[in-house]
Amino acid sequence: MRNAVIALMMFALPPSFAQRPAAPLRFEVASVKRAEPQGGPGDIPRNMDSSPGHFAMRNVPLRFALEWAYDLKDYQIVGPEWIKAEERYDMVATAPGPASEAQMKLMLQALLTERFQMKIRRETRELSVYALIPGKSAAKVKRISSDDAPSLSGGQTGVLFHNQPISRLTFLLSRRMDRPVLDMTGLDGSYDYTIDISGLNGFNPQSIADSGPSIFTAVQTDLGLKLESRKAPVEMLVIDSVSKIPTEN
Repeated sequence: MRNAVIALMMFALPPSFAQRPAAPLRFEVASVKRAEPQGGPGDIPRNMDSSPGHFAMRNVPLRFALEWAYDLKDYQIVGPEWIKAEERYDMVATAPGPASEAQMKLMLQALLTERFQMKIRRETRELSVYALIPGKSAAKVKRISSDDAPSLSGGQTGVLFHNQPISRLTFLLSRRMDRPVLDMTGLDGSYDYTIDISGLNGFNPQSIADSGPSIFTAVQTDLGLKLESRKAPVEMLVIDSVSKIPTEN
């Protein structure tokens, strides 16, 4: 009778109490160590190993790993300045078997939390942003449905974004403007588009700053879109504490 009562009580409990939480996904083998900076780390955080179930990032700041693991932009991460570029790391890991990208990201979250002894939290903050929004007429972009590799190339008329989502442009602009740029165009998928960003200070260190049209003018002229200043809620990852030296492998 007693066993029947206990079973009935367990059945009546909410799932969060009646079931043990699933163990977090973890890599089977992982190496995380400090690296000597060797040139710039680039500007596209990504898994550098295309083999199923394998992960690698080399000579990267901790911020890059966090951006990829949590699907965040750099302006969404709040923490000590050294995570941006001062310290670099080599991270190589292998999952227990073939894993999806989403599963690999969960494994990396667990790895970073453990090895860097991180304490993090999520919060939403109201930020000053530039919103990339539709213009008065159709956007000057060409939808692409081919399997061509995405690319960026420069030319006399500007930078050609080939087979790229609009978010690739907003990512680039966010890295070089005084506030985040959010894609609010509603343009899904990948496109070909060209924009003159020679006037965007810092895009090409060898060019004279502000030598071309302002980015606001270029967005309207070249893309038929508009950059608008506004306030917007942005989800943030706040790092309350983190160690520069990862624990041993």
